[in-house]
Amino acid sequence: MSAFMAPVALIFLIRLTCSSAISGLLAGVKAARQVDRIERTAVKPAAPGRRGALSRWIAARDLGRCEPRSPRRGLRIDTKGVVMRVAVIGSGSIGPDLAYGFASALAKAGGGGVQLHDIREEALRAGMERIRSYLAKGVSRGKLSLRAAHGIEASLRPTTVLAELAECDYVLEAATEDLAIKQKILADLERVLRPDCLIGFATSGIPRALIAARAAHPERCFVNHPFYPAWRSLPMEVVLSGDARFETRMLESLARLGKVPIITADVPCFAADDIFCNYCAEAARIVAEGLATPAQVDAIVNAAIGGGGPFNVMDLTRGNLLNVKCLNLMRDAPSGSAWFAPPAIFSQQGNTPWHDPERPGNPEHEAALAEAVRERILAVLLGRTFFVVDKGICHPRELNWLTQNALGFAQGLLDLAENLGMTRVQAICAKYAEAHPGFELTASVRDGRLPRFPRHLEVEIAGGIAVLRIRRPEVMNALNERTMAEIAEALDAAETDETVKGIVLTGFGGALAGADIMELAALETAAAARDKCLSGHRVLDRLAAFAKPVVAALDGPVLGGGAEIAMACHARVVGPHLLLGQPEVNLGIIPGYGGTQRLPRLIGVERGCALLRTGRPIGAEEACAWGWASGGPAADPLAAARTLIGRHLAGEVNLAPVSPAPLTLPATLPALEIGHHSLAIDAVLVDVLRKGLTRPLPEGLRIEADGFARCRGLVDYDIGMKNFIQNGPRVPAVFMHESHPERAAGAGRLHARMRRRR
Repeated sequence: MSAFMAPVALIFLIRLTCSSAISGLLAGVKAARQVDRIERTAVKPAAPGRRGALSRWIAARDLGRCEPRSPRRGLRIDTKGVVMRVAVIGSGSIGPDLAYGFASALAKAGGGGVQLHDIREEALRAGMERIRSYLAKGVSRGKLSLRAAHGIEASLRPTTVLAELAECDYVLEAATEDLAIKQKILADLERVLRPDCLIGFATSGIPRALIAARAAHPERCFVNHPFYPAWRSLPMEVVLSGDARFETRMLESLARLGKVPIITADVPCFAADDIFCNYCAEAARIVAEGLATPAQVDAIVNAAIGGGGPFNVMDLTRGNLLNVKCLNLMRDAPSGSAWFAPPAIFSQQGNTPWHDPERPGNPEHEAALAEAVRERILAVLLGRTFFVVDKGICHPRELNWLTQNALGFAQGLLDLAENLGMTRVQAICAKYAEAHPGFELTASVRDGRLPRFPRHLEVEIAGGIAVLRIRRPEVMNALNERTMAEIAEALDAAETDETVKGIVLTGFGGALAGADIMELAALETAAAARDKCLSGHRVLDRLAAFAKPVVAALDGPVLGGGAEIAMACHARVVGPHLLLGQPEVNLGIIPGYGGTQRLPRLIGVERGCALLRTGRPIGAEEACAWGWASGGPAADPLAAARTLIGRHLAGEVNLAPVSPAPLTLPATLPALEIGHHSLAIDAVLVDVLRKGLTRPLPEGLRIEADGFARCRGLVDYDIGMKNFIQNGPRVPAVFMHESHPERAAGAGRLHARMRRRR
């Protein structure tokens, strides 16, 4: 399997299955087929003529070219309380990790059980022991409560008896990369399982068509390709079966099991491993030629693009021989050539590690060597990335996200191409192709054409409603500058599109976690902090003033900036699993995207001020009862938002932004116990509330921006940010409650050093 090497600090922010009901998490294949126009702001994969919606996943000749369906559109996932029965076959390298990850997700999602099957008792014992070690580590590090750990372990059951899987809803085979054995396991499963049980196959490269060629029920058979470490990595490549009903269930099931499905064409090695295995092969060729050592290659590559280096990753995943299988599959495909032939050094090395911990290699190297290695590695990475895009194997946005979050590079490879510039990409790839016959330069590289697509926003237009879905699942859809710019661009497009009658704003999985903490931490001056707020205000004011109705549809964590952008909409519809809060005071800041001014205007001064000053979250029932959201908690917030817009258009209800009128405040705000929070930050917050709420909203927003800038001059700003980055949200910051300029300056210098170390 390919390696997922993303920073551990992010991994615990991104468990999307914390919410057992996931609104709009995946693209509904059935629903998508009814979409009039999808992804207006994105460029479609290269194809002759004008293609239809991305929901038309079209198989073609040759490579199995396709136009992939985006995997998160239109479905409603609400499975809380529904017991899901899952099994993983194979207790070897990844089976126990998958079983542990699934059990952890089901424990949070409301119930279910996981069986781990193997034909060997000793393999099952070893697998369960590995799972217990994960649980013990989670408890010791404070990531799991003892009760949760016991619950997860109790939900796991090892078995050597295949018949015990008879009542499963989903079975994932993760036992082998041998096609004949996979087909034998499938035949055995079909004699045991119900006809409606979903079957997935964990494979790095074997096409689904080959695996399911003899299946009695091929419509329920899918490729489900996980990534290392399988228990916690989000991405899961999925090859669909062609049956909309089973496809919908599969995507929903994977979402509930904590995965982010990425739909790919049914081609050898799919998307990620086409890129990854060829990247590893080029690194191996460099070593075999004597150009550089594994230590040097890893150092050069990691410095250039991150990811740890190919040999480190191969050692982690024991992937040398798996690379051989994948490369042979690509060599023998209709689009293959001798260039794909696996280097002999892979078979010579076997699965022996490239790096000896007792005698680590010397990574030092000359600049000329770094350039030679870097150019060859970049040529292969970029050439294969554009191959995947140009052949329609994976949507560019999905692929860009996948290469960062599954392969662990510092940025998506299409982002890397954009930063390098297509002129340089052309030169790098053309030079490599001249020296390596069979290395294909596809149209985008030849023409110097970079696909244009929004990185963090999906746009779906159906039935006169444009759904804007923020998509940054690795950080629960936190709002960075690029996301805000893409929202503004989508509003511009929707404003001039006469077919769009209203807008629904939502997030991948229903969550909107807030502003991007790393961007806030990078603000070095009060002026920069003020500008950050004013920039956000411009986008949110645009939402509020939009001539067409805008409704937020939310279900899950909606925090900080996520709550603020929702409050700029004309109404909000929430699901039962909403967790709403303005936790900025935990970070040593105040809200900066309008929260200090819109929240009290929505739910009242006393309640609003209390939530702002304490950072206390509330649930869906309170949010609806207090007037933050419309009606009551909706089982399907996205559908409810569409209905609400329809009622507005029919004149049955009137949707409008928060009233900009000044409020009348009591002489003194109610006394509150603010706990560990900074007294200095609280003083700024109270001042902003008192001054801003008694003025019209536009003036109040300017006062808020000034207040946020004042926070940047306080030592507690740096303390709060540093604590969150280093310890996460569970560890309260120890604030100094002071605002001495010399202390703030010293903290600022410390903060700058901390960022340089990162």
